[in-house]
Amino acid sequence: MRFFIFLLVISAGSAAAQTQQILFPGQTGPELLASIVEEYKPASVLPEAQAKDRMYDTIDVTSDGGQDGVVGVYTGWFVPFDCSPSCDPSQDVFNNGAGLNMEHTWPRAFGAGSGNPQWNLHHLFPTKVDVNGDRGNLRFDESPDAQTTRWYREDGNQTSIPDGSIIDEFSELRSGIAFEPREDHKGDVARSMFYFYAMYKSEADASGGGPFFEQQKGVLYDWAYADPVSLKEYDRTLAIAPFQSNDSNPFVLDSTLIRRAFFPEIVVATQEAPTTDRRFLSQPSPQPFRAHASFEVTLPESLPVRIELFDALGRRITTVHNGTLPGGSPNRFRIDGLSLPAGVYLLRATTEQSIETRRLVRIR
Repeated sequence: MRFFIFLLVISAGSAAAQTQQILFPGQTGPELLASIVEEYKPASVLPEAQAKDRMYDTIDVTSDGGQDGVVGVYTGWFVPFDCSPSCDPSQDVFNNGAGLNMEHTWPRAFGAGSGNPQWNLHHLFPTKVDVNGDRGNLRFDESPDAQTTRWYREDGNQTSIPDGSIIDEFSELRSGIAFEPREDHKGDVARSMFYFYAMYKSEADASGGGPFFEQQKGVLYDWAYADPVSLKEYDRTLAIAPFQSNDSNPFVLDSTLIRRAFFPEIVVATQEAPTTDRRFLSQPSPQPFRAHASFEVTLPESLPVRIELFDALGRRITTVHNGTLPGGSPNRFRIDGLSLPAGVYLLRATTEQSIETRRLVRIR
């Protein structure tokens, strides 16, 4: 039996909201992973030809200007259904190698080379053929702009750094080292990668996928929380489920699973403070932020306060303040984002009576 409670999540950048389930409340680590596999690992998936066709004509079909087609997730390039070179969905958008094909987000070489792992649609996406080929078996990672060797957007690519107004629409290749998806697909990538390793750990480990996963585990965690589940991603996993034993991707249904299953050591809950000192740490704003984020500490009386910034793995980045602050009126602070890599951070303020923690996200 699946046990869950419900929570309403509003996707960043969208007015749409979807119901998120808190799956297996109270479970973490290996116990939670075992429950996820038992309840959400599909007994069957579609064979190759059907998996490709259903991905294009049912799961990822969209419309542009009244024309149905498919968008490649790494580049945002739309390829219409025009029955050329044939009306078969996969051949139609493949366009003899000039269009889209199916990307194995978890590479075949690391455990997705056969059987259910190979054709499980929860880690398969339509991508531009040449971009899929360039990504190959590379790990996912942030690519510093100066080290990026190729940038991909729409139906083109370039070697020069794009204009800042559209840079987030590009995927990036650091040749022979890593691949960075465009910003609006990073969370989707992360949730599909954690899904695959949860469901097919033995196949992955047998093919060298364990070290491959560990290399990028931290950055995938950051991406999952910097790019939360959108309504489109939520609808996609529900559309896949009928083709795969009615099993959705639980990491899309419950945004807490990645932390609870793979990073149980990270504590994000705020310790309750005494009534006289409750909610003394404001939520940093704006959220997410690029250049800087501001926050306030408001105390009932003069008190010693230590304010620290931690990364998503619980490592202290800096001590913002350590000393006595006056009570009564807000004490305002600012975090400089220009010195921080993109990712999820935890701001923690500690007094003699209580601890409060706030989550913040820095985007590039």
